[in-house]
Amino acid sequence: MPDKPPYPREARIVTVEKGTPGQTVTWYQLRADHPKPDALIGEYPNAQEAMDAKKRYEDPDKT
Repeated sequence: MPDKPPYPREARIVTVEKGTPGQTVTWYQLRADHPKPDALIGEYPNAQEAMDAKKRYEDPDKT
């Protein structure tokens, strides 16, 4: 199991297109540099869910 990341934690949202050409769907990935560079933390179907996950991930009160 990876170590807990140091606080303050930082994450970024990356937009990715999935599907076949002409029929793509936009997904939002939450990425951070812990436990390794550009680690995938989560994947979300809409931007609001990704923003909510980013806030939770960066929350210093989370244990």
